[in-house]
Amino acid sequence: MLKITDAAVAALEEARAAQEVPEDHGVRVSAQPDPNDAANTVLALGFIEEPAEGDQVTDQAGTEIYIAPEVAEPLAGTVLDIEQTPEGAQLILKPQEGDGEVAAEQA
Repeated sequence: MLKITDAAVAALEEARAAQEVPEDHGVRVSAQPDPNDAANTVLALGFIEEPAEGDQVTDQAGTEIYIAPEVAEPLAGTVLDIEQTPEGAQLILKPQEGDGEVAAEQA
């Protein structure tokens, strides 16, 4: 199952506060069409009140995470983390420890 680092949870909580999202809303991880390339999909994160039917539900560092069925298997064994870039902090995906080389993707 997708894991989320404490640093990534902190960034999500900062986004929650900035957007004034209620504390009882979870973070949903799903796939959406790429707005720049209709042939591809991108990983999307958003705050929602409750999980959708079929979502995997986990609590990570006090934040409820809802993982959509279409991304649950591809994201199994990965970690959502924060990486500092010249543009600022960005969420990235990387393998969980022991899963081999780190190949980060922007989320």
